[in-house]
Amino acid sequence: MKTKKILYIILVSALSFTAKPALSQVEQLQNICSLYFSPEYISDGQEYFASLKPDQKVEFRTTFYGENTYRIVACTNLKKGDLVFTVFDTEKNQLFTNASYNYSQYWDLKFSSTITCIVQVDVKNIKFTPGFVMLLIGYKP
Repeated sequence: MKTKKILYIILVSALSFTAKPALSQVEQLQNICSLYFSPEYISDGQEYFASLKPDQKVEFRTTFYGENTYRIVACTNLKKGDLVFTVFDTEKNQLFTNASYNYSQYWDLKFSSTITCIVQVDVKNIKFTPGFVMLLIGYKP
């Protein structure tokens, strides 16, 4: 019984140490992203957060509703490389990429009809330091 209690204490301690850096990363990225998320946009209520390693792409799915203007903000704590975000429809037809616009950290998009999309994030430089990425998505009422 004593061994189980000690293992439980060790596990809880280990989890609290690993959760704090991740929470700190989220807060740091929220602060960076909020610089590009102007007050006239209302958040979709989600934070799209993931770790990113060399030669890896992450994908997030979201639905954009017709006749709304959306802002997508992408931010990272990566040390090297340009952050690329690309919007695809569900059949992987490219609708937008910030690579065509000097890797802008945000972009406003308007959809004429409701569409589910995949937002893919990667880095244009295979020699970057692994880190975290975050997307904020909001709409203008």
